[in-house]
Amino acid sequence: MHTWMVLCSLALPASADGLVAEFAFEEGAGRKVVDTSGLDQRARATAVEWVAGHRGRGLRFADADSAVRISWRRSLNLDQALTLEAWVLPGPSSNESRIIIAKNDEYLLRIDKAPEGGRVSLFVHVGSPAVTWEPRVSSKAPLTPGVWHHLAGTWDGQKLRLYVDGQLEGETDRTGRPNPNPYPVMVGNFEYPSCHGGAFGGVIDEVRIYQRALTAEKVGARFHERP
Repeated sequence: MHTWMVLCSLALPASADGLVAEFAFEEGAGRKVVDTSGLDQRARATAVEWVAGHRGRGLRFADADSAVRISWRRSLNLDQALTLEAWVLPGPSSNESRIIIAKNDEYLLRIDKAPEGGRVSLFVHVGSPAVTWEPRVSSKAPLTPGVWHHLAGTWDGQKLRLYVDGQLEGETDRTGRPNPNPYPVMVGNFEYPSCHGGAFGGVIDEVRIYQRALTAEKVGARFHERP
């Protein structure tokens, strides 16, 4: 493959609405996970269980090594704005944080460990000169185990916002820029054993990643879409 072709493949633009990755997990078997955003992001599943999802099929992340690994492309460096979206069926509370979507040293959507309150939290890794994960924005309360919930975490370069089941749960000021890096995006786990969290434990479905902050109206519309 010629060099210019490689560079173009790494720098694929977002779709018209800012969507850079979309995974419905409808394959039902195997390791390959298909991106339906039109950008052909490359993703592989490890140690997952194909089960009933919120819509069609979904993935259960029950093993310590369970994960979907999305290979790095520049379109996944969300250094100006982002939305991380998913439907989740959480398991019982845990003394370990549970990853939903994560990119090491850039962004993170997870369920916090029980000693921290067990709430959903969104982080963006920014700062100058010191780079930090905090402050985070969190849900008002833990999710109900065994019940499907729609989550959307947004950042517009100024504020973090977290929506649960179409409703704004919290917002906090967060300025600065992340430091783009070539780490993969992970669904359902962190890239390596980490204090940031491990395998999700429950079921994840309908993952979407945007390079813009969705409006409250758009998040609400996504929640109300029929499965």
